[in-house]
Amino acid sequence: MSLRLFRKSAITALNQAGVPQAHAPALLFSSLIYNVNTRLNVKTIPMSRSAPKKHQPVYRQMETYIRGLIDQGVLGAGDQVPTEVELAHQFNVSRMTANKAITLLREQGILTRTAGLGTFVTPRQTEVPIMDIVDLHEEIKNNGGHYHAEIIHQEYRTIYGDAAWWLGIPAGHSVAYLEVLHFDNDVPTLLEQRYVKADYAKQFLRQDFTKKTATAYLLDHYPLSEIEQSIEAVNVDESIAQLLQINPSQACLRISRRTWSKDQLISHANLFAVGGRYKMHSRYLASAK
Repeated sequence: MSLRLFRKSAITALNQAGVPQAHAPALLFSSLIYNVNTRLNVKTIPMSRSAPKKHQPVYRQMETYIRGLIDQGVLGAGDQVPTEVELAHQFNVSRMTANKAITLLREQGILTRTAGLGTFVTPRQTEVPIMDIVDLHEEIKNNGGHYHAEIIHQEYRTIYGDAAWWLGIPAGHSVAYLEVLHFDNDVPTLLEQRYVKADYAKQFLRQDFTKKTATAYLLDHYPLSEIEQSIEAVNVDESIAQLLQINPSQACLRISRRTWSKDQLISHANLFAVGGRYKMHSRYLASAK
């Protein structure tokens, strides 16, 4: 049995035994390392990295061991790891030693500490170009991740205020509205709230956006001629925070984007991305004078 399949089966068994979903990964981690001796016998779990060297400081051996569990999928993105006190007890070391190991992993971006919640395995970032329109499904796949989507709303909606202004239509008009949550390896990465003009709404709302993203559909049917977008850091409301599985006080990126095809404004979208899970890049080459 592969480690990933073992992990999934073990967590399912813990859930069936009454262990809450949020606590199962940490409990599984604890059971895996409970019998590890004070010199961190890494033979307990096959690792892709080389085994810790005995002359290494113990905190370095702990770091290598925990990295191995992450590499092999025993601990996955977003999973909570035991506290420093629990690690110190399990490895029979001081809390200071456990803190050194965790601090090293945090400095490398492998673990993330959230005040009041604990320490978690950092999700891998999905990277996309700033000035290009790309299919998030393909980007996640190309980066080695597994993509899936959950539809929150897919309906006609009457819009007012800013939503109407962004689409360049009078308030009170009906348009297509899509709200979809995008996942990278089962971790929510981006929430998309998209409005599409009524002229294009009927066919748009017939699509299955769990199989093909709205971006891919629009690019296929309405070739892009112009794009306008702004990017800013924002604090989201509680409902969006729950969907993205973050604390409402955690800053997100909001990408506001309008797209045109053949000089016709087609769509406006607000994209909310968790900063630690999403990255944008751009490179500009100035023309020689």
